[in-house]
Amino acid sequence: MEEESTKKAISRLTVWKHRVQRTFKKMTTHVASLAGSAKKAYGKLFISDDGISLGEDIRGAFRHIPFKKKSFGSLIFLIILAVYFLSGIYTVKPGEVAVSRIFGKEVRQSITEGLHYRLPWPFEAIEKVNVMEIRRIDIGTALSRKPLLFPRDKSESKQSGAGAHVGHGGHKMAGSSSTATDQQAGSTKNQFFTGDENILEIRMNIQYQVKDASDYLFKMNSPDRQVESAARAAVTELFGQMRVDDLLTVAKSSIQKRIARITQNMLDEYKTGLFIVSVNLQEVNPPKEVAQAFRDVASAREEREEKINKAQGYWNTVIPQARGEAHKLISHAEGYKEKVINQARGEAEKFSAMLKEYRRAKEVTEHRLYLETMEMILARAKKFVVDSKKERVNLKFVK
Repeated sequence: MEEESTKKAISRLTVWKHRVQRTFKKMTTHVASLAGSAKKAYGKLFISDDGISLGEDIRGAFRHIPFKKKSFGSLIFLIILAVYFLSGIYTVKPGEVAVSRIFGKEVRQSITEGLHYRLPWPFEAIEKVNVMEIRRIDIGTALSRKPLLFPRDKSESKQSGAGAHVGHGGHKMAGSSSTATDQQAGSTKNQFFTGDENILEIRMNIQYQVKDASDYLFKMNSPDRQVESAARAAVTELFGQMRVDDLLTVAKSSIQKRIARITQNMLDEYKTGLFIVSVNLQEVNPPKEVAQAFRDVASAREEREEKINKAQGYWNTVIPQARGEAHKLISHAEGYKEKVINQARGEAEKFSAMLKEYRRAKEVTEHRLYLETMEMILARAKKFVVDSKKERVNLKFVK
């Protein structure tokens, strides 16, 4: 097996050797024919008024050097050959990545910055891509258009139309026109359905860069155009899953992240060699025809929130006060309950003690109770001492 593989390798090398020799002979013949044609066509231009040609003048200048005619031709040929091989030297600038191809077939990837060598033309070709450049694409309505829900000041500067972005190899691709017809068509194109069957218009920009030079150059034609297509597909998918109220209010930051993720997945699936740096969703507005209705809804929503906040504030004021009053009444009731219960217990214990003494000494107890009762009654009444033997009462004491 090893001998067979060695023989195959030797045969391949032999074939390549013959091919290189034939190519070199053809190139030599071609260069010689070009030199002869050039000499015939432009030879008269290098002849002076005295009839002395440029070659004769050079030979006269170097006549003291013992050159042979054959060696002089060989020297010229070696110089031309050296220049030809030196033409394969190239540089890759900082931030760039180069890809090498031989006869159209990719042989080397991710050639970094610095000085490098390639096979001279027409054998090897080099494609360079700037992978550090942040490219941008604008999607949506014209940048000079005013927001529909929250208009800006008139003093703000007008920007150029949306849609222009950098294309393959750094060339700018065509964007939207500044005419009114193109703006209207672009507005219609940038309308998206929401999950609750409403229509919204957007304006956003996407920043991206090249992450794989080989895929960017050879896997797909015009990969920059796929960024906009993928972003539009992502917006259509997300908007179809959400309500218009969420899209116009609280869901902006999450939408940007989801659009970037879905767009990146599509670009990776297409093998565009691009990487999404950021997605900035600048505006989400309803169409112009229904903007007033959306403004009314937004105003009603704000009014509702204001009334809810006022009611919440009133609730926070009344409820704690009522809770305090209830706690106070409960505390008073508990105190009164304890007072009555203790008083009743004392009366019951007093009555029980009196009953016990009554059973032991009935007459004594009755007399004592009578005296205590009369003491309580007479203590609050006026008392008059009258002689029982006399029936008259001295009225001077009655006042």
